[in-house]
Amino acid sequence: MSSDDNDFERGESGASLTELAEAGRMKPGSLIMMKETFPCKVTAFSTAKPGKHGSAKAMITAKDIFTDKQYDETFGTGDMIPRPLVTKAEMTVIAYEDDGVLQIMTQEGEMKEDLNLPTESHLSDITSKIKQIVDAADKECLIQVQRWGDKEQVVGVREGQDQ
Repeated sequence: MSSDDNDFERGESGASLTELAEAGRMKPGSLIMMKETFPCKVTAFSTAKPGKHGSAKAMITAKDIFTDKQYDETFGTGDMIPRPLVTKAEMTVIAYEDDGVLQIMTQEGEMKEDLNLPTESHLSDITSKIKQIVDAADKECLIQVQRWGDKEQVVGVREGQDQ
């Protein structure tokens, strides 16, 4: 038997994209995975007392952190449900292209050109503010980028130091 006979697939040993949390401990502002697929921020939370048909229930309404789409779901208050592990980073916009591609410098000083101006309607104010700050060219344009898995999105902008 040769070593060529063993074709094993190698998995990535990176960190998990979620952690478990108790449904009954969620509150508005908490992050949660809705429909087991969508990373969302809780906007409304209520509980129903235990009764004739089982244990207490948690009714959760949440909005997708990338698309702003709303989801409703009911869990047992003791259920362990996944929470997305979202990271945020601040980066400096150097310029933007007509097609919406941003030229960015990360906190580590590396150039990055794989992020676009936000096109979602709920982020249109951020897009116009980025353009305004970059076009004025008197202050640096600092953006907040949220990342979950392989998804990245600009979610905030502010003026930095004078240039």
